[in-house]
Amino acid sequence: MRIASVKPNDLAVITGDGFILIGAALAAQDLLPAGASMIDFIANYDGLKNSLAGVIAKGKKMPMDAQLLKAPVPQPSKIYAAAFNYKRGTSDLTAGAGRGETLKFTPEEALEMTFLKPSSAVIGPEQAILIPKGERVVYPELELCIVIGNRARNVSQAQALDHVFGFTIMLDMTARGPNPPGTGAGACRSVRKGFETFAPSGPWIATRDEITEPQNLQMNLWIDGELRQSAKTSGMINGVAELVSFLSEVTTLNPGDLISTGNPDSPAFQRKLNAGEKLTAEIENIGAMNLTVANA
Repeated sequence: MRIASVKPNDLAVITGDGFILIGAALAAQDLLPAGASMIDFIANYDGLKNSLAGVIAKGKKMPMDAQLLKAPVPQPSKIYAAAFNYKRGTSDLTAGAGRGETLKFTPEEALEMTFLKPSSAVIGPEQAILIPKGERVVYPELELCIVIGNRARNVSQAQALDHVFGFTIMLDMTARGPNPPGTGAGACRSVRKGFETFAPSGPWIATRDEITEPQNLQMNLWIDGELRQSAKTSGMINGVAELVSFLSEVTTLNPGDLISTGNPDSPAFQRKLNAGEKLTAEIENIGAMNLTVANA
């Protein structure tokens, strides 16, 4: 199943040529309150999934309109993002494991570099990524994003996928620019990746049963029609299970929390964005979303 958040305040199941609004039908059967959010849906999914076929049958059918889609989880309690999580070691766009120098970190060291992005950075499909004011260069980083399904604390790698609701697409936007005054150093990741609009996600969530092998998905990113990133999730150093398990040792993961799993390419192979450009991000078995670029 592919489930979307829809404007102004509804949930929808994606069909082949459109979507079916299910919020009113869920409320009518007292499965969720009126106006329930995606987090409400995820948190109560185990109790309502057996009723979904009937709910979908009663839902309102709509033609596909990407302008109606919101970020799947507009306000997650937290967003974690992996750093240095692809093997790289090539300059070939089609090699699949990411471009750039081979990283010399151990998998355990790479896990320790995971960082937080603010939930206020989330935007959805068809929205504009804003280039911050000042001398800043902005890059898009295409990533598979995990959506947590139920509370996870100190779970093993063997248990980790049981705590995953599904997957979506995220662009881990990065701004590189002026150094902090007097330090001679670059900004920390949570700053340069934390600006407003720097966590575009969507177009919807593909539930875990739709993604039988999350470590074998093709990812592509186009900028103004030019293919700029292309990789497979098999190039990850730490996979979905490793990331969920590790982060559950750090903190309690809640329903709707997001974990972006890392970008395949080093900065040397990324291109800065310019106002007016259009991005298309696509991940196999999930879907594709369009975004625009504008000056803040």
